[in-house]
Amino acid sequence: MENQFQQNQNIEKPKSKFWKFALGFVAIIFVFGIIIFYGYPKYQDWKFSKELKELAQELDRPYLEDTYGGKTPKETLELFIAAIEKEDFELASKYFVLSKQGEWKSELIEINNLNKIDVFLKPIKEEIIKLRDNDVKWMNNDKYISEGPILFNLIKYPQGIWKIQEI
Repeated sequence: MENQFQQNQNIEKPKSKFWKFALGFVAIIFVFGIIIFYGYPKYQDWKFSKELKELAQELDRPYLEDTYGGKTPKETLELFIAAIEKEDFELASKYFVLSKQGEWKSELIEINNLNKIDVFLKPIKEEIIKLRDNDVKWMNNDKYISEGPILFNLIKYPQGIWKIQEI
């Protein structure tokens, strides 16, 4: 009888080990599942955020690398006029915001071909004489809009230069 009892105990031990192993395995799978369930979406959010920042930096690069413009709206307009007077319409167009440079280069060439440059420049020159470099209207802002008969709309780029948005 004693021999039978020992055999039953021997049988019980492997079953006990099996259930401990099975329970441990299920617990590991459960923990791993929770990590995947909660961690993967967070990883995807982090990855998307990182890619979005990289894309924003890539899109901002042309604006940050653009060095054409003055430290004041008046200086930018003076540089613009000087370039036109030299008939350097490529340079003159670079004083505009990036999205308008091609359009203004073509426009300036067309105005020049029609011999209307002096007519185009006269009111602009008259207006910039009125501008002061210490004008409060633009000193504390990133935008300048003139109030004269000619509309000047200039904006300040991140690196501190002023670009013509509209004339």
